[in-house]
Amino acid sequence: MKTVNLKKQSLLLALLLSVVILGKMPKSEAAIKTKSEKAKPVATTSAQPSIEKDLDSLADDSVLIERAKAMDPKNRIQIVQRRAVDRNLRLELGGNYGFIGGGDSYLSSQNLGAYLDFHINPNWSLGFRYNNFINKLTSEGSAVYSAAQQQQLTHGGGVQVPGIDSPENTELATLCWYPVYGKMNVFNSWVPHFDLYALVGYGKTQTISGLNSDTLAGGMGLAIWLSQHFSSHLEVRYQTYQDSPFQDTMRRENLVVGQVSIGILL
Repeated sequence: MKTVNLKKQSLLLALLLSVVILGKMPKSEAAIKTKSEKAKPVATTSAQPSIEKDLDSLADDSVLIERAKAMDPKNRIQIVQRRAVDRNLRLELGGNYGFIGGGDSYLSSQNLGAYLDFHINPNWSLGFRYNNFINKLTSEGSAVYSAAQQQQLTHGGGVQVPGIDSPENTELATLCWYPVYGKMNVFNSWVPHFDLYALVGYGKTQTISGLNSDTLAGGMGLAIWLSQHFSSHLEVRYQTYQDSPFQDTMRRENLVVGQVSIGILL
């Protein structure tokens, strides 16, 4: 009987040791992997729309710079985004309206016209500008001519009035260079991109006397890209040409032309 009890006790002791040893053994790789996968948080893509929003807005460049500085604080960080409007081998055409300063002191002129620009790339464009002049006498010119007419009626002929050879139209071939670009925040609701550009041109100015005079032009402008298909320009340029107020008499005229235009990008 004692022998049987000893055997039973030995068997129970062996079972207990087996349970203890199995409990301390490492878990299988599959079990560990399954647990780690469950514990691992699921990655989200919420950061990507946030970055895209920062790139599309004007004021958030500072946020991007702070993020870059946090990654590498020893380096000086600057961010320059790409131009929003593709202008590689693209055609732009539109209409304009402008005021004119200088020229004949007896004339007040405005112009209506059209323009065509072929954008070789975002930095250079070749173009053509046509302007038709709308002329009228200034108050000084009207007073001088009224006095001359009155004197002619009172004292007869022989009264000489100032000669006027008003411009009729101008045609210019132009070259534009766009060295500076950026974007502006309009009431925190719209962020259009813009370019500052310089312009040179050569062409002809037709006057009322029939003279077709060489014309030189130079100036600068602001191009605002409203969308991929629409644009607006504010342009100021200096133009010089010759007119002929009297027969066999040539005179140099210097104009400052300011224009506002709306165009379409094709």
